[in-house]
Amino acid sequence: MGEQAVRNAIDHYFSSLNAKDLHGVSVACHFPHFRVMGNNTIYEWKTADDLFRWFQSHVSDDGWGYSELDELTLEKFNDHKYHASLQFGRYQADGTLIGNYKSLYIIIFKDGRWGITGGSGSG
Repeated sequence: MGEQAVRNAIDHYFSSLNAKDLHGVSVACHFPHFRVMGNNTIYEWKTADDLFRWFQSHVSDDGWGYSELDELTLEKFNDHKYHASLQFGRYQADGTLIGNYKSLYIIIFKDGRWGITGGSGSG
């Protein structure tokens, strides 16, 4: 339990989004869940369904097909909390780059599992 489990939670989040797997997103995240966007707008979702619907509406105009994690750096705060600094790209299904983004995720151990509880990012 620890750093590898935190990495696994983040990888699971990305793979679940890419597969459009609502259950996977609910396992990778804790709820309520929040994000501070690049324009300082704060969103909070009570369920994975709320987050997933918002995400799909947020990326649909760009023709989003999938995301790829490019860089990940973890910082341990204590035995139950990590911060993850990451860079990722969003792509259309044909591989065309939509954009590159930076985020900070807060990952906590709660209810017997690691999950993303919130974050802040540029996209």
